[in-house]
Amino acid sequence: MKQLLLLACTSVIAAMLLLYASVIRAERAPAYIPAVSLWLEKQDVILPLLVWLAISAFLIMVIIEAVNQRKTAITPFSIKESLDRLETGLCFSQPNGLVILTNHKMNELSHALFGKAIQNANLFWKALVSDQPVEGVERIASGEQPEFRLPDGTICTFHREALDGVIQITAADTTHQHQLVAELQSRHRELEDMNARIRGYGDKVDEYVIARERLETRVNLHGFLGQALLMTRHYLQYDSGDPKKIIDIWQRNIDVLRLEAEPQQKTDSMTSLQNAANAIGMQVHVNGQLPESAQTCKLIAAIGAETLTNAVRHAGARQLWIDVEETEASHVIRYTNDGTVPAGPITEGGGLNTARRKIEAAGGEMHIETIPQFVLTIIFEKGVTMDV
Repeated sequence: MKQLLLLACTSVIAAMLLLYASVIRAERAPAYIPAVSLWLEKQDVILPLLVWLAISAFLIMVIIEAVNQRKTAITPFSIKESLDRLETGLCFSQPNGLVILTNHKMNELSHALFGKAIQNANLFWKALVSDQPVEGVERIASGEQPEFRLPDGTICTFHREALDGVIQITAADTTHQHQLVAELQSRHRELEDMNARIRGYGDKVDEYVIARERLETRVNLHGFLGQALLMTRHYLQYDSGDPKKIIDIWQRNIDVLRLEAEPQQKTDSMTSLQNAANAIGMQVHVNGQLPESAQTCKLIAAIGAETLTNAVRHAGARQLWIDVEETEASHVIRYTNDGTVPAGPITEGGGLNTARRKIEAAGGEMHIETIPQFVLTIIFEKGVTMDV
């Protein structure tokens, strides 16, 4: 519609010019004058001026609209202008390296890195991968994603890929990402140090608990020895009491003392446990296949040593059985002995309490039964390593 109106305005202007021309020609030489020209010649001058003004206003509106449309429409020039304003460097080229389009940012980076503009995209990429940059620029990485640190500390990462027969090279500012990576690495090192300190603290806590339990054992042994001495003295002085009971008490105390004094052997954990048991006249029987993890076997042996000590001290046991059962998803280990059945619930000492904490922290379970006999059971999933 606008184009039709523009055509009509042009036609009116041309017609008016022709009519005025016919009147001027008729005044110079008598000739036939069209009636329309005579009518138009007799009209007041304001009428053609108004027509001219209306047509001029319409033409101005058409021109303004065309200018605005050019500003808002997507044109090759607008595309180039928008690419030049990007903070990301862009370079498009043919496979042979002939540059199709490159923006200001990429040219600035080329000058900053190698002191020259981009003439051939393939040569530019080769320089990014292997050439030495100008003084003050540090190469951080080569390969598929070359990285450079500019003199102002900015880090730029380049990438090259093929897009429908066109080669695209991009350059992005990755300074913030590198700062985040450095910060994460620093925090990771801090966490590793903290974890090491926590592990050291945990090891010291375990040593403290074991040492305290050993101290309590020694204190109890002193009490048992004193009781045995008093009973022996009373029997020798007054010839009263049960000598078998006195001998049994002495034998238990001697067994516990020998178990406490047994040095650690540099063999595997289960063999060390069996050797320690044999030294005090005890036997440890292992039924089933132990887990492959040495740490897990060490924990199983440590629980066995704790169970063995308690069995000798409180139940007068001579045999300890460790039954290992393997299911589809877990390992089940049961500890039993041939000693007397406990009269009541078992109070877990430091060793068993520490073992329970480690097993449950790894998602396992630990149960103690006293009826009809003492049974300690631990259950944990396959593939889980139990730290001692």
